[in-house]
Amino acid sequence: MATTSVTCLCGHTALSIQLDPATDHTQLQLCHCHGCRAVTGLLCSSYYLLQERPPALDTLQEYQESPHVSRFFCRICGAHVFAQSKPSGRYLVASGVLVDADTPEVHSIQHWKTGDTGDGGLSAYLPQWPSTDISCRLEAEPVPIESSEQGKSAISPTPPASSNSLQDQHNLQARCHCGGIDFFVTPPDESSTQAWSQWSDLLVPFNSGYADIENGADVKWFLRKGNTKYLAGTCACASCRLHSGFPIQVWAFIPKSNIFNADGSPLTFGHGTMKQYKSSPGVYREFCDRCGATVFWHNDGRPTVIDVSAGLIRGKNARSEELLDWATGRVSFAELAVQNDLVKMLEDGLQQYAKQHEND
Repeated sequence: MATTSVTCLCGHTALSIQLDPATDHTQLQLCHCHGCRAVTGLLCSSYYLLQERPPALDTLQEYQESPHVSRFFCRICGAHVFAQSKPSGRYLVASGVLVDADTPEVHSIQHWKTGDTGDGGLSAYLPQWPSTDISCRLEAEPVPIESSEQGKSAISPTPPASSNSLQDQHNLQARCHCGGIDFFVTPPDESSTQAWSQWSDLLVPFNSGYADIENGADVKWFLRKGNTKYLAGTCACASCRLHSGFPIQVWAFIPKSNIFNADGSPLTFGHGTMKQYKSSPGVYREFCDRCGATVFWHNDGRPTVIDVSAGLIRGKNARSEELLDWATGRVSFAELAVQNDLVKMLEDGLQQYAKQHEND
């Protein structure tokens, strides 16, 4: 039987596995449930079913998310690699850690638990595909399911943030599944306008040849809607994929001056269960070393603007649009995506969503 190779960002996890031959892996299963968002830091997770128990599980950090689900991630870089569905006893591999040549094409999508999002989450940009709300994908038996009406399942809000006397109603909590990562984001203020960053590839592609890619004009591109919201968007670059373990990363671009530890002190990297991985010279990625959630990306070249993994932010709904303005023009580094068909679907959906909501 053919084997498939997997790897994480740091390369510590480099294994051969076997995908389940009875499963159609060209249908990508996207789970949008509360647990999947909090434990990854993303808007959804996606896994492929395995033929058998994967090797070298003891080299990974296990997080028992619930009596029904365990996740396994790299201790060094934080990449989610495997999961176990306790009801079925089956193992799955995170869809973003398969090496390029072994990654299945995406012909269709099945959404799970969009009802947990309040606003559809990422599924709002992929609305043509069916959804089921019977359970988290990882808690379901690996058998065919009857889908609900496409995009019409009842959508309930994301769980409210836990109370914190240092937060007012305009601040938003950001928290991972285990609670070891816990901070809050304040709305833009005067300090936000003092931050600077070169242009993001989300708005100005690095290969575009744009003369002021370093943003010498000091445009505050990360502040939106009259400086009342922060820019957020999607990324398909290889580093983000191999760091999270999933094909679509979601980032919110927030000045460091607007991010505070849960106790109200200014953000400090390494607070709580936060672990740092230096992915390249001067470039840093943080994750929770207990549950594996992706947390931050930042670099020495723009220390005043931090990329925050948007799935951690606990707004009224999954996309936290009371504080975030989502870019719909493109998926960042779309040209570097492994699953080009998925990214094309997402970009088309983003642009369709923008047209439908242009008067909002």
